[in-house]
Amino acid sequence: MSPWLLAVLFVVWVAGVVFLRRHRVWIAFYTVATVGLVYWLVIVGRSFGLELRLAQSVAWTVSGIANAAGVPTRIFQGAPGVLLVLVVAQEVGWTVLQVGVESSGLLELSVLSALLLFYPGWSRARRLQTTLLGGAGIGLANILRMFVIVVMLNRLGKDALVLAHNYAGKALFFVLAIAIFWFLITRNTVKDLSGGGA
Repeated sequence: MSPWLLAVLFVVWVAGVVFLRRHRVWIAFYTVATVGLVYWLVIVGRSFGLELRLAQSVAWTVSGIANAAGVPTRIFQGAPGVLLVLVVAQEVGWTVLQVGVESSGLLELSVLSALLLFYPGWSRARRLQTTLLGGAGIGLANILRMFVIVVMLNRLGKDALVLAHNYAGKALFFVLAIAIFWFLITRNTVKDLSGGGA
């Protein structure tokens, strides 16, 4: 997409957010603001290499944890976001896992950040603090997901890739992400509405 078109879309988004806030159309404001911010965070994150740095940090962290747990892994030096997992079941060999946009956590971090940064009724400090806490939680959940995939591949073999990645890993991350969103947003909202919030 051309930079000019992106600039026009950004101006239209900001104008829409300001208009909806000024006219106190709260549900539309929150929806337009959060969906737009997710889009812009992903665009900026990809443009400035944040996605690659997140992928690399996930690969290095999972490799370190796996090796400490006795599951041999290596980082492919030519592409630091690529994790090599030693498979000991069936034929011994290496399986390549590429930590891409889905596994970097960029999208989930963007969604959580957008939901919290525009969250109504909370102070800026509370929104920022909750966003940082949620970001750490999403990062840890993502690392745990990748670690489970690595262990399953190591123990069950290459044929377990679909089971490990598409089912076990995604299900675990989905449950953890929902728990984080519930704990940070839903639970706090219920507390605030019942008069027990901060």
